[in-house]
Amino acid sequence: MPFEPLHVCIVYDNARGHCGRVVPRMKELLEHRAFIVDSHEVGDGPLELEAYQGLIIGTPVTGMGIRGQGPSARLREFIEQLPELDEHKVAIFCVYETRPGNTFDRMKNLLFEKGAQFVAEHSFWILQPHRGDHIIPAECMVRIR
Repeated sequence: MPFEPLHVCIVYDNARGHCGRVVPRMKELLEHRAFIVDSHEVGDGPLELEAYQGLIIGTPVTGMGIRGQGPSARLREFIEQLPELDEHKVAIFCVYETRPGNTFDRMKNLLFEKGAQFVAEHSFWILQPHRGDHIIPAECMVRIR
């Protein structure tokens, strides 16, 4: 049987340019692991999910990451509009200014309600956006394949 690369999409809210600081490198690392990678900013409209085996969803976390931080309102609304994700494996990330707070718990709850299969999470500090940048691509290589 011939090898077929899997198709994944990085979906993110680029408010304040936070996620845009990590998405290009994440895309590059995923492509080095033989994924076909698209990126989709939530402000660009709806996303056709049928083409993707996996999603990587990211949000900025502004301020102190305390009380009510993350995911962003735009990303929350985008996730709520998605159809059921029963056939999709999902990794999540955030790019934070001071700390991520309970962003991952909130994102996971939204995604579990949609039936997603959760595979990985990683937070990036805005001042060191490349620290740990291999984590999500490595987890996707193992858990989405």
